[in-house]
Amino acid sequence: MNNSLNRYSDISFLIIDDFSEFRLSLKNMVESFGARHVDTCTNAEDALEIYAEHYHKMILVDYNLGEGLSGLQLLEELNHRNLLKADTIFVLITGETAMDLVMGALEYRPDDYLAKPFTRNSLKARLDKLMKQNQLLQPIYASLNKNKPNQALSLCDVLPLKNKRAAMPCTKIKGDILLKSGQYAKAANIYNSVIEQKELNWALMGLAKSYAGLGMLPKVKDLSERIICKNKYALAAYDLLGETYCNLGDYEQAFNLLKTAIEISPNSLIRQRQLGYLALRYLEIETAYSAFKKVLLLGRSSIKILPDDFINTLQVICMVQLGSFGALSRRAPKEYNAVYRTITKNYPNNIQLKTAVELHQLLLKYLLDKSDSNLTGIINLLQNLSSHPDKLKPFLISEIAFIEKHIENNEIKNIIEQTIGIEQSELFTQENAKKSQNYNKQGMLKFKQKDYVTAMNAFKTALLNAPSNANVALNLLQCLYKLALSDNKQHVESAILTLCAQSLENLEPSDHRYTHSQNLFNHIKAQLATQTGKVK
Repeated sequence: MNNSLNRYSDISFLIIDDFSEFRLSLKNMVESFGARHVDTCTNAEDALEIYAEHYHKMILVDYNLGEGLSGLQLLEELNHRNLLKADTIFVLITGETAMDLVMGALEYRPDDYLAKPFTRNSLKARLDKLMKQNQLLQPIYASLNKNKPNQALSLCDVLPLKNKRAAMPCTKIKGDILLKSGQYAKAANIYNSVIEQKELNWALMGLAKSYAGLGMLPKVKDLSERIICKNKYALAAYDLLGETYCNLGDYEQAFNLLKTAIEISPNSLIRQRQLGYLALRYLEIETAYSAFKKVLLLGRSSIKILPDDFINTLQVICMVQLGSFGALSRRAPKEYNAVYRTITKNYPNNIQLKTAVELHQLLLKYLLDKSDSNLTGIINLLQNLSSHPDKLKPFLISEIAFIEKHIENNEIKNIIEQTIGIEQSELFTQENAKKSQNYNKQGMLKFKQKDYVTAMNAFKTALLNAPSNANVALNLLQCLYKLALSDNKQHVESAILTLCAQSLENLEPSDHRYTHSQNLFNHIKAQLATQTGKVK
């Protein structure tokens, strides 16, 4: 395998490009290196299926793949679906030189980035370097692929003793494993040991994430700001700092920071979604309009898109239409039908989403003509929801809140507050960050004192005040796990687990908190099943 003449003979390649000439040229190049297993396709959707079947060692993909997912979104989808094997080498190829596209590519951390044009020799030199590094770390990657993180951690200690060149990559992998398993204090020690020698950005970022997991928000803030000062393109630091500002209740700082990050790299669906929410908080409707439209654009063929995104977009279009935004107010109504069609196509069996759309259409008609028939239609739909067997989804609650905000009608208000049982505080879900922060601090104090019942109640109150705060949800989960191990397991109720799950449902598998939360859920359920025969 070390012989350059046969290095690629057993390596499987997947080449994705929508231009047949370049696809064939690239295939010929890698075959000239000795590759015998080369699959090709024209789009990211096919690539997802082919990779899931064969798990190729090397992926070479063009950034621009025409309609559908881009090469960058393919990488994002592979990570989000937790498909990408630890030892797969992902190389993004593009002729694009615009800064936002380059930064958007780099922030998802492909193994390499190649700008066209390139020669056969330059390609081989890059691939040789990548393969050499990959082979060095192969034992660790093999353990990770088998879902044996502890074995991988042990190898991270052993390999550098055999080869000094493995020291830094192993340290980086070790920190990442500890983060994903929720061992934040140990991860912080790893990153601090690196920073003492040299202030590397990845170590600073890892330390910031460790502090975030430990709830040390002021330290997270300081470190994130420090990273951005060192590198204004460190987009992961912008995201972490923005989340920290929100957790600290400083939404204005978070809003301004997100706008800066999006100017650098606008092609992040989650970042655009967050910008839209914050823009609405400050009634910057035009910014929200642009952000949510971008979310739908980036969400084409992506599993990251949510029903909530479509309802948010419809609501913002309505605000623009009814506002004084000049030509934009005249153009906005033309957007409705495209959104309606996409919802019908993507969610044909989602009854609650269909109801939310019907409510929105009736509301829009009523606001334009004030007819009693449209008002009656809204009332009838709301009354029907009182007998709905399932808990109302956030996007439907959001649309009901939107209706109450735009229609002054006592009957509608009574239906919302009494018949459906949604309190005013639930409808207008503006996070009470200060209250959440105080209860979270109380919970952490009680947790350290091993008073897990009191800690659980404090964390639960904190989460109810800040339902999108993943760190608080993780604190609550950790407390529930301790209770499941104790004689107080009766306090671990399914409703509280559901509350945590709802707060954590948008975490990406690539986020270290995702793996930690899944482990906690599994441990809690297993412990309760062992002790009681079922999960409460």
